[in-house]
Amino acid sequence: MRKTLYVACVLAMSLALAGCGASTSPTTSTPAAESGIKSEMQTTSQEQAGKPGGSGNQPVSAAAEGSPEQVLEQVQQDFAATQQSLLEKQAELFTQVGDTYDGYLANVDAVQAWYDLSVSETEALGARTLENARQYYRAVSSTVDHGDDDALDDALDDFYDLIYDDAFEGYYDSIYDEGFEGMYDQYYDGIITDAYNTVPYADWYDAKSDSYDAWYDAKSDVYDAWFDAKSDVYEEWFDIKSGFYGNKFDVDKILRLD
Repeated sequence: MRKTLYVACVLAMSLALAGCGASTSPTTSTPAAESGIKSEMQTTSQEQAGKPGGSGNQPVSAAAEGSPEQVLEQVQQDFAATQQSLLEKQAELFTQVGDTYDGYLANVDAVQAWYDLSVSETEALGARTLENARQYYRAVSSTVDHGDDDALDDALDDFYDLIYDDAFEGYYDSIYDEGFEGMYDQYYDGIITDAYNTVPYADWYDAKSDSYDAWYDAKSDVYDAWFDAKSDVYEEWFDIKSGFYGNKFDVDKILRLD
């Protein structure tokens, strides 16, 4: 049921975004609009340090709490909310930049701001997830019978399946794969490519090269942040599983946090 809830949550958010971004008229934004987008993204990045992002979402505290089931649900919500926030910002960016080459040139900084935001939000999500995983292990240790090996295994397997596997992979597909593919198609392989015959070649080449470099660097940084977070979560999950197997249930001592 928890896995179904997570999938349903992400699907609902995706459908909402599809409805909002289904149709945009050709526009060329002004430098003032660019400044607004850039400032909003920077503000979002600062506000979301230690928090999941996203207007219209239900915020999840930096440290999840409650029963193991409640902690799992909060972590799932955190992943879904962070994904939705980034995709909403991307949709706003597409609308503001418009579909002209001049509009893109006027908003290069706004495009870069989304790239920067995607990196900082991925890093922050990873840090939150590592801490919330510890909260989950503490909740398991305090609520599950230490003599019930099957129940302990089931609890740890739930975290592995729903967070390490489903949530991390869902974020990869949504942001690293589809989100960055959207940026590539919209700008590098879309607006800029279409301007080949309308602007001086040297200017066009510089814009295309700079666009690719910005896209590639940000995508690489997002992958690094995602991979590092997932690796850290797995390492501590394995340590906890080994500790519980050896009848050690002090999570902080197992993870050498004290």
